[in-house]
Amino acid sequence: MPSNTFDQIVGLFGDSDEPVDLATERANAATVGALYQGAPGVVDELMADGSYLMTPEEPREDLVILLVHGGGFRSGNAAMVRRLAAALASGTRARVVLPEYRLAPENPYPAAITDCLEAFDHAATLAPNVVVIGESAGANLAAAVLLQRRGQALAGVLLCGVFDLREERFHTGSWVERADTEYLLKAHLGPQMRIDYLGTRSADDPLVSPVLADLRGLPPLLIQVSSAERLLDDSLNLTTAAARAGVDVELDVWPHMFHCWQIVAGFLPEATEAATRIAAFVNRVAEGRVVDGATLSTGPVIP
Repeated sequence: MPSNTFDQIVGLFGDSDEPVDLATERANAATVGALYQGAPGVVDELMADGSYLMTPEEPREDLVILLVHGGGFRSGNAAMVRRLAAALASGTRARVVLPEYRLAPENPYPAAITDCLEAFDHAATLAPNVVVIGESAGANLAAAVLLQRRGQALAGVLLCGVFDLREERFHTGSWVERADTEYLLKAHLGPQMRIDYLGTRSADDPLVSPVLADLRGLPPLLIQVSSAERLLDDSLNLTTAAARAGVDVELDVWPHMFHCWQIVAGFLPEATEAATRIAAFVNRVAEGRVVDGATLSTGPVIP
């Protein structure tokens, strides 16, 4: 059963299915971002472009994390994922870069991807190995970065992502079947973000709908999702596609959780545990302990 803290948090969620205007949505995200008050042992540095750099004590020099926030491509901000970033910085001793990308509908596809690619390239100047992490729409953008920088990223972690923006996705499967257990994603939000992000562009573009992409050659992936949320099928389908493409992929499905519960790590016990699992995955990949990793190939030679 979920923790008492979980019950308290979901008790704060509204039950209305009425659409919220974009200005209110962005204001709510800004309020969430402003709640962060710092984490012991992690320096929180605001950059001139609105992005953040989270630096742990005695940071390692071989690894950096790029963490992309969600918000349906149209809201959200880098500040709101600082709790998760701090937990990951502490758990891996890596610096964490939180990009502030341009939002739709003012800046539709591919503006956000362009900004995230630039953030990846900047992160790569901080350390030779980059792990790309994203939550919700940020997981979609993280997947696009992994596809565009194939062979350069060390690993990817995709949290509660939207990986299929085709119109029919929002009328079938878990988007409909999880309506009674979904705490945050209202029915109208899927079609709305698709319209705002894409305009008249096709959702068949693999950078828009990564479930349609050729995933061969991607680095090891960890995919986390709640079995209670509308986006469950996105993660299940991407995991299957990655496995069929020969990618080292791990799927971590949690019962009961609300969409992107990981971002309140350090407050919600389930989120803290999720962040611990993410950090363990990152550390394991950094040490080469993956299916095709160098460490696994250094055993004794059979005569």
